Amino acid sequence: MRFTEPLYLLLLPIVWGWVWWTGRRLLGVSRARRRLILALRMALALLIVLALAGWQGISSLRSVCTVFVLDQSASVSDSGRAAAQEYLTNALARAPDDSRTGLVAFGAEPIVEWLPAPRQAADKLYAKPNPDGTDIAAALRLASALFPDGYARRIVLLTDGNETAGDAYAAAQVAAVEGIPIDVVPLPTGKAGNDALIEALEAPSVAKVGEPYTVRIVVQSQRHAEGAIVLDREGAPLKRIPVKLSPGTNLITTTLRADKPGVQRVRAVLEALPDSDPRNNLGLALTRVQGKPHVLIAEGARGASDALERALRANAIAVTRVREGSFPERPEKLLDYDAIVFNDFPATALSPQQMDAVKTAVRDGGVGFVMIGGEQSYQVGGYYGTPIAELLPIDLDIKHRQVHHAATVVLIVDASGSMNEHLGGHKVAHLAAEASIRTLQMLRPIDRFGVIISSHGSDWLLPDMARTGFDPFSCDGRQFQGCHGQRAGQPPSAIFPASEREPIIAVLQKVYGTGGGIFVRGSLEMAMRGMMREPPDRARHIIMLADATDCDEQEGSLQRAQQLRAMGVTLSVVAFGKGDATNFLKQLARVGGGQFYQTRDASSLPRLFTADVSAMTRTAIEQGAFLPKVNTADERLREVDWRRTPALLAYNLTSERPLAQTLMRTEKNDPLLAVWRYGLGTAIAFTSDAQPRWAQRWLGWEGYPVFWTQVIRSAMRPSAQPNLGLTATVRNGQAIVELQAFTPQGEPISGLTPKLTVGAPSGETTELTLSMEGAGRYTAQFPLRGQGLYVLSTQGDFGGGRASTLTTALAIPYPLEYRFYRPNRPLLERIASLTGGRVAPEPARAYDLPPAPQRFTRDLWTLALMLALLLLMVDITVRRVVITIPEALAALVGRLRMRRQRRVITAPVAERLQAAKQRATQRTPTPTAPRAQTAAPTVRAATPPPEGKPPPATPTPSPVRTDNAPADTLGRLLKAKRRGGD
Repeated sequence: MRFTEPLYLLLLPIVWGWVWWTGRRLLGVSRARRRLILALRMALALLIVLALAGWQGISSLRSVCTVFVLDQSASVSDSGRAAAQEYLTNALARAPDDSRTGLVAFGAEPIVEWLPAPRQAADKLYAKPNPDGTDIAAALRLASALFPDGYARRIVLLTDGNETAGDAYAAAQVAAVEGIPIDVVPLPTGKAGNDALIEALEAPSVAKVGEPYTVRIVVQSQRHAEGAIVLDREGAPLKRIPVKLSPGTNLITTTLRADKPGVQRVRAVLEALPDSDPRNNLGLALTRVQGKPHVLIAEGARGASDALERALRANAIAVTRVREGSFPERPEKLLDYDAIVFNDFPATALSPQQMDAVKTAVRDGGVGFVMIGGEQSYQVGGYYGTPIAELLPIDLDIKHRQVHHAATVVLIVDASGSMNEHLGGHKVAHLAAEASIRTLQMLRPIDRFGVIISSHGSDWLLPDMARTGFDPFSCDGRQFQGCHGQRAGQPPSAIFPASEREPIIAVLQKVYGTGGGIFVRGSLEMAMRGMMREPPDRARHIIMLADATDCDEQEGSLQRAQQLRAMGVTLSVVAFGKGDATNFLKQLARVGGGQFYQTRDASSLPRLFTADVSAMTRTAIEQGAFLPKVNTADERLREVDWRRTPALLAYNLTSERPLAQTLMRTEKNDPLLAVWRYGLGTAIAFTSDAQPRWAQRWLGWEGYPVFWTQVIRSAMRPSAQPNLGLTATVRNGQAIVELQAFTPQGEPISGLTPKLTVGAPSGETTELTLSMEGAGRYTAQFPLRGQGLYVLSTQGDFGGGRASTLTTALAIPYPLEYRFYRPNRPLLERIASLTGGRVAPEPARAYDLPPAPQRFTRDLWTLALMLALLLLMVDITVRRVVITIPEALAALVGRLRMRRQRRVITAPVAERLQAAKQRATQRTPTPTAPRAQTAAPTVRAATPPPEGKPPPATPTPSPVRTDNAPADTLGRLLKAKRRGGD
């Protein structure tokens, strides 16, 4: 027994004293009753104090629960896996009957194979963790959380000890505090003693055009070997270096020349014999070669950036122009540029991976970003809800803006069975629903919407479906009537204000594919009936998503599209895939006056939907000439003569962001030019265009090249000073980052506290502090979380009075699992020693009780509270309900008498009367002498009643009660007769 809050026990004598004192003041109760009340109250007080003190019971544990933690990472050899399986089988065969067994399999993440239970079998394991990593710490934490109450705990860890994530020793420290011993069983790695690998390829982060730079290649080998290292840059061969390897670490150096500006990706491939694992024979390094400023312009239409390019080149800025399909795929290629410009470039031209790469380059690499408006930009370009929208200094959700034209949008979504196809880990139906949801979310309060789902039939989605649980995607139990499967009882139109979209969104989140193909004609007829009820002064638009391989009811659909067009309603079609219905859907969009989109990338559906709705309804574009309002005090705009500024003809509607700086506005105070810092980079938004459409009057203006040169230069990444350097290397699964900071005279810069931003391949960003390790040297380290590219950046004033941004990239070309060629026995032995475990114990001893006795603690304070409540009820009963002993005995006797009376069986009436007559005869006395006879009284004959009438009832005389009168009726009559005879 123990108490978690033992100080509360000091209250016990105080409470008992108070109970005794108040008990003596009880009046009107007997002494025995007073003593009973005092005993109850003292017991009640004791239980309450025990509960407050945290009463716990402690018992020794006699049964053991063992959780096996099995390493299934790629670094464990096949022989190691077989040895682990054999160990498990032998241990389970010797498990005691009262024991419990659990199993956790792990690689990059842990997975529970068995929850603790008796009599497990290791014949087949089903858990398949990611083998490209080893997180022993996470596996130990999960195993520690699986133990049931009432059992002694033990962990058996089967691993090679080569962790790539987490801190196994720190996790073992927690287990030691909890009293859990960890036995370790070292497993052999996958190397057969003849492996060679490239551990690191090191190159400077920055170089100058035309200058040579040194590359270092670190090679680990298990034995003597010969071979060669082949170097290439962006796939072009550079040189082949013959090498002779010795056991251990080998360092090979060579010199390369920076021939052109930009980020150069150098790859090294090791060719060595013998070599048991070629997967780890690759090294990557990136070097940024400095030249004049370089800008990447992505344009939507050919020739849209001609004037902009001329302006930039005239001011010594190099320009690379790309269009849809040629935007860089690899994130590191974006680090070639000092700024990225989207000039009326649609979101539909980018994949989600490319958008994430742009976001990472700006946030973590310090690359500048400028978005220029147009008919394919901002909201009308499909950027609503995308990663690009996050880094913009303006909000694409148009708020606090009264626009004279409102819109009604109807979405027709194909929810047929073919939409259940999985692409990129997601169902197409789910991505279609996400596209619909994003479209509804971007509508303004003045807009209206409707959603039609086509699966077994065509249905309007209603707000009450989210409340009632109606499933619009199933035909089970539904009664169809009318044409095209419209559900019975549905209204002919279900178009609602945008304020009522949340219930519809809740229904869309449950969408799944079922039934046949989309019912095109029926869906269009439903949409037509809805649009007929909408005012014609609204922008009315329908967008249909259809599987191009399966479209039903094509007949008559073109006529419906023509009718819609005549009503002023436009129809766009998004065709998913390519099939027999492609030409039909393309013609349908043409007849309907809308756009036709075809995609096989389901992830592009949300961008297509939002771009089409914004473009067709024209609700996100403000037309009309205007003169900009300029904040001329800002340094970006000082060199422009704004007194002769021509008018712009239109702009994209957006809203301000609280932390952004708006430098130019329209006549209606909408943002025109805005800027802010996003991570290490600068992002700028210009909501009009820079081409001969909305800015046609600006092209001949002398301020046009000055304005755009100043704006784009202000967004560029600050150039690094030649006296600064940022490098990164890999050691034992850790990235070691070093910053070298010196003055132009070569003296070290001290006293800095620079921050390091790390962009991981997963998109996660971490900020670290570089600590000073020597004169002008600052270092930091972090664990590597998988293969891919790590973007490392630091920014600040490192001397010279101007800010500098240093960026480098650390490439991990293969999983760290492939680096290990021997078990990490020292780590495993430390874990066992720390926790009181054993190294490589026999399988039969896996269920030994821990050397230190383990006890099980059970909370008893809840039991004390329940007993206290029960005693409180008894105390109230004793005090309030007064019953004396004679009363209790009388009640008991009466109860027993009633039970006996219920058992008496009532005799028939005739038998009772006969018995009563006999008793009355026996009690009548016999006369001693004859008595004188008197004349009998004359009795008048009774008059007979009239014929047909019953005789009147004779009243029954009331019985006269005497002390010795019989209780029955016959006895009373006999006694009355005797009195009359007297």
